[in-house]
Amino acid sequence: MISRLLITTFILLSTSAPVNAQAVNVKVIALFSDKALIQVDGEQKIVNKGETFKGVLLKSASARGAVVEIDGKISRLDLNQSIAGNFKKPDRTRLKIYPDSFGMYVVKGKINGQATRFLVDTGATFVTLSGDKAARLKIDLSNAARSTAQTAASIVNVYQIRLNLVSIGGIEVRQRQVEAMVIPGDQPFDVLLGNSFLRHTSMEKAGVVLEIEKRF
Repeated sequence: MISRLLITTFILLSTSAPVNAQAVNVKVIALFSDKALIQVDGEQKIVNKGETFKGVLLKSASARGAVVEIDGKISRLDLNQSIAGNFKKPDRTRLKIYPDSFGMYVVKGKINGQATRFLVDTGATFVTLSGDKAARLKIDLSNAARSTAQTAASIVNVYQIRLNLVSIGGIEVRQRQVEAMVIPGDQPFDVLLGNSFLRHTSMEKAGVVLEIEKRF
């Protein structure tokens, strides 16, 4: 459900505090078509092509080997081959967002590489944006599923989509993992950063400051 539609202009003060990177040990335990069992510092997970596990992006995999990307560097690993000490984990970013004069938390970010502003809204099930905003962000709705949603004022027609990339600060969620809802018209003014994105993060309050960190 959408917790609010009418949103005024807000002021943002935010900083990010990265934690020092640590050397990693990466090893391919098993290989499959388009996925691999990867071990990072002793922890194992079956990772699909395009997914990231503890900072290691699996770009491709087959019975012949796996191609991984770590800290922007690409390497090929054969079965049971490991990399140790050559790469570092990307910094885990903790984003700090200060409330505006209305007590709202607004943060700059991007959708599919296009800059926008988000209102952090834990009461919204999905990332929610207006039809006007979707057009400005070049989001294609031609194949979107249609549905209805209850707003504070009425039941409205909506489009349901998945976003390729949503980011705030150094926190990114990729590979169409973020469900979103588009409401025809010009409301909400800012994009509501709902739980379809926030569930990929951990949040806590430090006084009035909202701190958000990506879950790997």
